This record gives sequence, C-alpha cells and structure tokens, in this order.
Amino acid sequence: MTAEPGARRYVLEPLDTSGVFLGLAPIPCGLLGAAFTVAALGITGGLPVVAALAPLPAAAAFAFGRIGGHPLWEWLPLAVRWLCGLVLHRRRWVAPLPLFPTGGAGRVRTPPLPPCLAGLEVWDVPWRGPLRMGAVHDRQLYTLTALLMVSGPPFVLETTDEQERLLAGWGDVLAQFAGTDGTVTQVFWSDLSCPMGRPDRPGRAGHVDEDLPPAESYRRLLDEAGSSASSHETAVGLTVRLRDGRRRTAGADPGDLLGQTLVAAVEGLVRGLHSAGCAVDGPLDMMGLHRLLRRRVDPLDSAEVVAPGDLAGRLRLVTPESSGPLALDTGWRRLRVDGAWHRVWWVASWPRSPVPPAWLEPFLSATGVARTMTVASMPVPGHRSRRRIERDLVKLESDAAAKQEKGRRIDARHERATQALLDREAELVAGYAEMAYVGLVSVTARTESELEDHAEIVEQAARQAGMDLRLLDGRQDAAWAASLPLGLAPRSLTGT
Repeated sequence: MTAEPGARRYVLEPLDTSGVFLGLAPIPCGLLGAAFTVAALGITGGLPVVAALAPLPAAAAFAFGRIGGHPLWEWLPLAVRWLCGLVLHRRRWVAPLPLFPTGGAGRVRTPPLPPCLAGLEVWDVPWRGPLRMGAVHDRQLYTLTALLMVSGPPFVLETTDEQERLLAGWGDVLAQFAGTDGTVTQVFWSDLSCPMGRPDRPGRAGHVDEDLPPAESYRRLLDEAGSSASSHETAVGLTVRLRDGRRRTAGADPGDLLGQTLVAAVEGLVRGLHSAGCAVDGPLDMMGLHRLLRRRVDPLDSAEVVAPGDLAGRLRLVTPESSGPLALDTGWRRLRVDGAWHRVWWVASWPRSPVPPAWLEPFLSATGVARTMTVASMPVPGHRSRRRIERDLVKLESDAAAKQEKGRRIDARHERATQALLDREAELVAGYAEMAYVGLVSVTARTESELEDHAEIVEQAARQAGMDLRLLDGRQDAAWAASLPLGLAPRSLTGT
C-alpha cells in the first residue's frame, strides 16, 4: 500500500489479471494449445476434418465460456473436488466422543479437529521467565503461530494527522518483518464483530413511554442502544518457521529452535505494536488459545447473554477437549459448524481509487451481523520481487506488442497494471520491501435463512467500501479454516 504525495490518500495495488498471452491465463492458453495440437495431429493422421477439429470448440468453450461471472475452467476443478467429496462421504464430519477417560492425570489431550484443521496442535512455549505462551503448531508445514489480543485508540474519532500516524505505525510493524530471511512467513490480524443486543428484551427504537419509572425507562434505553451496538475482538498474530540452515544445526532440538524463533519474533511484534499506539497484554497462553478457538467456532454462543443464575454459562468454561468443533457439514455455498452457519468470501479486489486512512471503518463497524475479517500479509524476499517484476513487465510489454500487431487497443487495465509494476520497482530500489496480502470475510448466523439475509448485508457493505467479495464456492470448509486466526490462510488458499 503506497501513499500519494501531498494527497493523503492510499492506493492498493490491483491483482495481475493480464494473463500470459493476449490477456489469457495459463490454463486457457494450455487448453487452446493442446486443442490445436490434437487437431493438427488428427489432420496429419488422416482423420476427417470435422472430427479432427472437434476439440477446438470444446477447448474454446472451456477457455472463454462463463458461468456465474467466472470462466468454466475455474469451475471444473471445484466440481471434481466436490464430487469426490460426495462419493467418499467427506462433506460431513463428526468428532469421536470417548466413552471412558483416556490419558493420565494432568495430561492435556488434543481436541478432535475436522479435516480442514488437520495437522494442528497447541504447544506450550516458554516466554519471559515463568511466563508461558501458547502456539499453534502446523505439523504439515512445521510452523508455529502466536496470537496477541490487541486494542487501540478510537481510530475514527482521531484527527486526520493522528490517523495517518497510527497507520504509519502499523506499516512500521509490517516493515520489520518484510524482506526478512524467511523465518516470519506471515503477519495477520483478525477482527470479530458481534451484535451486543439482548434477544430476551427487544426494544422499540424511538418509543418513549412517559408512564414508566425513570429507572425502567433508562433500562429500556440501554437495551435499545445495545441492540444496535457491536463488540469487537481483534487478534494479531504471526507465523514463523525455521530456515534450512538452522534445521541442520547439530545437537539442537528443532522444536526448541522453532520456539526460540517464535519468541524472538513475538518480542519484536509486541514492541512494534506498543510503538504504534496499541494496547497489548502479551501472547495468549494455551488455555487462551483454546478459548479463542471456541469463540471463533461459534461466536454467537459467546456473545449471547446468559441467565443470571447460570454460573457455568457465566464462567464460559472451556477445556482443550471442548474447544474444537463437534460436527461439521459442508455445503457448496455455506458451512455449518456445531450450531452456527458460516459463509466465507475472498476479497477479490480492493478499492481501485485512492482512499483515506479510515476507508475500511464503515465496513468494520457494520452492526446487526456477526462478521469476521482476516487479513494476512506475507513477506516476499527481495530477489523474488525483482524477478517477478521483471517477468511481469516483459509479459505486459510482449502482450502490448502482440495486441498492436493484431490491431487491438491497449485498454486502461493494461496501462494501470504496467504503472503499478513500475511503482513497485521504484519502491524496491528505494529500499521498501514487498508484502503480499490476502483478505477473507466470513459471516455467522443461527439459521440458514438468517445467513442469507446477513450475507446480503455484508456484501452491500463491502460494495460501499469499494471491495469486491468473491464467494468461495465448493471450498467453504478450507475457507472457514483460513479465516480463523490460526495462520492457515496461505496454506489453505493456495490456488485461489
């Protein structure tokens, strides 16, 4: 994200949609190339012309045909994956419930997790002296993720200069991990917003009953205000992994080395957040991670107000065995986890025009729905950034030359993509490292019909903020797992 000089506006770089040849993506180019090759071999082999040219219309249909605004070649792998899941009965998952206690006294058991969360476990890592912190270990990628609960000043109420200072502070937090040696793979934040209304005491907005006593009238006023307010819970985390050189360190336990790498990165993150004006209590411990997972699995259950005499409900007791989901049912466009319905989108495009510092505030403060937004930033090594910029510039230049030879015009999208690459190249030369980023938005409801209504509210709020949300059809389970603050976004959304 770069700032325009003197304009106090910020520009988010658009995704590269120029393709590899004449605006075509690699898969359509491969389909058309294979169809032409088969047709040529068929004609050479003596087949009738109609039979030899039959693959060309099919390849053209897959390359240029669209359903629901997206090309057919994007739907094909999703449909195959979905059908395989139906045949193998992988669309539903139920946690095994033990009939007898297992494990010794004091032993912490890993909660049963669905396939989309497979390979995760919580580690207990030493932090400062006697203090400990919990870390999410990914056994597949051998990474560790730590989380911190963060709060900050009222951003919207601050002056423009103060907003820019706070935004620059967050940029400094990311800058300390950008262009590193690869130990920090991502830095992310996840904001959960839930309505604070009390369903057992509905209010009538704008209604004043003069016959009520002052105390009861004030109590109703609080109920009506609470029905339109939302609570926010923001978690900031980072994920680390070992460099290849440290993995081969003789006589060292890789688990200990990974924990030391995480502690050093978390110390830097805490210092950076304090410098940015955020309030941080420190990394969550093991039980804090389990409680956070339980709240994200069913945020509406955590937000509901319990009866005054319900001691267990007020305590919200969560154990490692009860923190994970018990049942998961995956649909094409929705996901049901325990008693909550979820729907997840990918932020396909960010605002195309320059935006002020508080441009995302209307979307984050939208009330009446339970909504989670997760944004993960991944450091890109400098040599990889330079190689990618050179490759993309050569591709755009050759694409422009091919269009001019064929008499086709170079549209504004092509020109903007070229200018964005030139700006990135200038920033790299000036010493600014590159960060790739991905955004996910999920909404949670109690019923499927309520989910549809709340999904429309979220999509409308995103359009007003200038974001284009793309529903992740056929992969809601992986998308939901990526939206959790567990460091799964890059792994789960590969190829999105």
